[in-house]
Amino acid sequence: MTEQSACNITWRPLELADIPQISEWFWNADDVALFDRALPVPVGIDILRENWRKSLEQTTPPSAYWFVAEDKDRSPVGIAALESVNYIQGDAVLPFFVAERFRKNGLATAMTVSMLDLAFRKLRLHRVTTFYRSDNDATRRALDKVGFSTEGCFREGWFTDGVRKDIVIAGILGSEWLGNRERVIREVARTCNLSFTPTCWKVVRET
Repeated sequence: MTEQSACNITWRPLELADIPQISEWFWNADDVALFDRALPVPVGIDILRENWRKSLEQTTPPSAYWFVAEDKDRSPVGIAALESVNYIQGDAVLPFFVAERFRKNGLATAMTVSMLDLAFRKLRLHRVTTFYRSDNDATRRALDKVGFSTEGCFREGWFTDGVRKDIVIAGILGSEWLGNRERVIREVARTCNLSFTPTCWKVVRET
């Protein structure tokens, strides 16, 4: 019989000092190619740090909000953000990434819920958009759970390993999220056994 044990996940703003800790995620080019079409080959820590510096710089008003999820040992297990925040149009882009060892336990969905709450309940944005490779079924499932709609695609816009794949465009409106938020959180909590609090999620993992 499989036993389950609770794992507390802490959620906090991402800092430039965190980049060395997450750099190993980007060494697996095939894995990262599912999430980021701009990194076709592994790069070093210094390059990563410089690539992240602009995203993590605090402007007025901020154009990006990056967060990191940590396990009980304070090791990063996932990152998510609102990027390209446009306060005039009221929109932003949602990227997220979960470390390979921590997938399939609902963390991507939990991070997405947190980002949507930030977008629509704190920043009063109107919509959030995200993009993913057409064969990335895990991302599609996570987005479906919280109510994203497929809005179109960039045909053959993602080149990887000599093959071109479509980029799927998905979006959600603030009214859609706020109207379905409680139901979504109940469903996610029921299926993934997640407990949502301001600073910590409890994730039950199989051991």
